[in-house]
Amino acid sequence: MSHVVQEKWSSGTAFLLAAIGSAVGLGNIYRFPYVVGENGGGAFVLLYLGIVIVFGIPLVMTELTIGRRRQVPPITAYTQLSEGKKSQPFWIFAGYSSVITPLGILGFYFVIAGWTLNYVFKILTGKLSNLAEGDTQAVFADMMASPGTLIFWMTLSVIITAFIISRGIKAGLEKAVNILMPMLFVILLSLVAYSAFNGGMAETFEFMFTPDFEKINMKTLLEATGQAFFSLSLGSATMLVYGSYLPKEVSIPKMACGVAFADTFVALVSGFAIFPIIFTNGMELNSGPGLVFETLPVIFDQMPFGNVFGIMFFLLLAFAAITSTISLFEPAVSNLEERGIFTRRKASLVVGIGLWCLAALSALSLNVLSDWHPLAFNSTLENKNIMDLLEYLSANGMMLVNALFAAIFLGWIVNRKESLEELGLGDSWLFKFWRSIIKYVVPPIVGYLIIDFLGYGLI
Repeated sequence: MSHVVQEKWSSGTAFLLAAIGSAVGLGNIYRFPYVVGENGGGAFVLLYLGIVIVFGIPLVMTELTIGRRRQVPPITAYTQLSEGKKSQPFWIFAGYSSVITPLGILGFYFVIAGWTLNYVFKILTGKLSNLAEGDTQAVFADMMASPGTLIFWMTLSVIITAFIISRGIKAGLEKAVNILMPMLFVILLSLVAYSAFNGGMAETFEFMFTPDFEKINMKTLLEATGQAFFSLSLGSATMLVYGSYLPKEVSIPKMACGVAFADTFVALVSGFAIFPIIFTNGMELNSGPGLVFETLPVIFDQMPFGNVFGIMFFLLLAFAAITSTISLFEPAVSNLEERGIFTRRKASLVVGIGLWCLAALSALSLNVLSDWHPLAFNSTLENKNIMDLLEYLSANGMMLVNALFAAIFLGWIVNRKESLEELGLGDSWLFKFWRSIIKYVVPPIVGYLIIDFLGYGLI
């Protein structure tokens, strides 16, 4: 039999740091700035900010409201809030979907978190010194080709995450983010300051903020919407479960705005940390792992005090990865604990073992299992290995589906009075605006994104 979750965040600030930690991941640090440059610069930034404000913040408010209303984990929240409805079995399914999705994400994210930990070790031990870019490409390729290396560092990321989660809300999650998030901000701002003194800022401003409205089209709109949803951890049960630990006196609208602002701030500031270094050194600009694991180590090695800032940069990546894995790990553990199936420590161990097995398959799919394509019978998925499938289906597809479920659930199924009381806005125009967005705007937009994801795009 379920019971109300007793432990809570000690303050709104503690929640905010944890939620920001969840939202700030590797994609903010090396993907977002590049996407900005490729999609119209300042025009894309304006579009992205508009989407965060109009869609992102209302959806964060929605998931926090579902979580805090009964102060129970996601599955129980969907069950209790749909009590008496004929559609309750479907909404129980929606609760399960929200909890399973982050497990799929962790199946590949733990492997990438392991890369960052490995590179912290490599740069600390001088294994990235005196290398040309071709050499760093070989170092990265060697890591990818070594099952033992990938599994060792992936295992370390699982152990760190499971240990933090096992200690509970205040001693585990809260203590971890109170240490990691300030360090993350300090490192990021230090890198920006260093970049400012070494040139390249003018080119970065032009690259990121010169509006090119000709590049704005429906594809750009979809990409900006998807980036906002993924960046804010929507549809991954994080805000649902973090909301269940949120004290009643804390304002959900203020917290939602805080998370959205901080997440966007980190994404934009990351551009000013990375791109001046790229431009000043005349290196080729590319996105993803190539930029982070192959190009930047060469630049750090050539810069004055570059070793120090290289260490800081890879620590930044590691902190961003671990704060995200913590938030994705928590929903499953909280569900098992709340239902009395396991104690928190045992739940952390059980979930950790299961995720280790899944992440090990992901790691092996990069080398010894690279020729295994489990869904080869599907034309869209025929060339995807296990890691590709987990990313495509969980991080791209199911997050959208779960965000759609949450919007329809709170907008159309849950009694209006529940939202009115929980948000604390009164029956004001702000509340009516939020409810209109959730009921009438979010479902068709997210539904369109899902159709596009399924390969039936209308553009």
